[in-house]
Amino acid sequence: MNEIAAQKPKISRASDTTLTRDYYVSPDVFEREVRQVFFKQWSYAGHVSQIPNIGDFFLHSYAGESLIIVRESAENIRAHFNVCRHRGSQLTEAPSGNVKRFVCPYHQWTYELDGRLKRAPMMPDAECIDYEKLSLHMAAVEVWAGMIFINLASQPEQTLIEALGAPPAGLLKLEPERLKEICRDRLLVKANWKTLLENYLECYHCAGSHPELGVAFDIQSSFDQTADWGGTCFLGGEPLRKGLVTVSMTGELVSKPLGRHAEDRTPELEVAEGLGLLPVLTRVLLHIDHAVIHVMNPLSVNEVEWTSYWYVRDDAVEGQDYSVDKVAEVWRATNAEDKQLCERNYKGVLSRTFVPGPLNPRAEGALRPVLDVYLRMMDQ
Repeated sequence: MNEIAAQKPKISRASDTTLTRDYYVSPDVFEREVRQVFFKQWSYAGHVSQIPNIGDFFLHSYAGESLIIVRESAENIRAHFNVCRHRGSQLTEAPSGNVKRFVCPYHQWTYELDGRLKRAPMMPDAECIDYEKLSLHMAAVEVWAGMIFINLASQPEQTLIEALGAPPAGLLKLEPERLKEICRDRLLVKANWKTLLENYLECYHCAGSHPELGVAFDIQSSFDQTADWGGTCFLGGEPLRKGLVTVSMTGELVSKPLGRHAEDRTPELEVAEGLGLLPVLTRVLLHIDHAVIHVMNPLSVNEVEWTSYWYVRDDAVEGQDYSVDKVAEVWRATNAEDKQLCERNYKGVLSRTFVPGPLNPRAEGALRPVLDVYLRMMDQ
């Protein structure tokens, strides 16, 4: 063996694969996922800046359900299913607003902000119906570092704080509760949601498909980082190339530094904080000057919505401190590329000849551990 061959790193035997075809194409599998997966995990819904005042609310859609996210009090936020307990009418179609109570437009059943039935015309409490048994159905909601997360189960098996723990010091320095949304994009991807999940879990395709992301993103380091994504959640951001400040087309700042980083005399390099929730993916990415949050919303066996939210410091001024196009530039390009990749990949999976092939042990090392978590959820 010559010296060059001796120095070449040993490559593990490729033995893992993705799932068999039925998991991606079967409507029956999708319906089971609704019960076993979608109604059992945490997902990002929005930011506290959207509902600063009591009575402020916004609508959020996830897994075919419409939720009303409302500030009940200075301390409490609720997530109600947008379904009247009388005949099922949606209580509101307004994307956001402020109310004292929720009044069903159909028969004027009226609910307090906490979901309790207040009034049903011509149906007095106790005498005709029991109001206390007809509160709005609720989803679980938790706020973690200024970010609002929901779980469609009213009593989840694990709270979000139990799953994630307290926010780490590096993330707190960014003061994520002091963000404001500057734009959001929704993409309809015509593929099974797990096709999109698998695409995000690996960067084997990144060098050849994402030139914009590759400017600041350290692709090689990502292989080692994603190898630890084996549970339902994880902490950490995406690694930056050495010596760069943020994810942008130049690696330089695109907005004011967040939180206490504004006090730094020179920008700190390679700041990358965040979290991930799996298997239906929420990915929170915080850099020194902005944040981007990606959220997956399965719609059907062959359609999934991919929403990206961009945030900057709450006192940043557009046109002076940031340009929306510059902040969103990298991920807008990357999302468009991934949409095309996933849809093309899914067209191949639809073929009756499809059999999953071996995964790259290093560059696709996160896929099988996460899919195994999914399978355990499906078997419960």
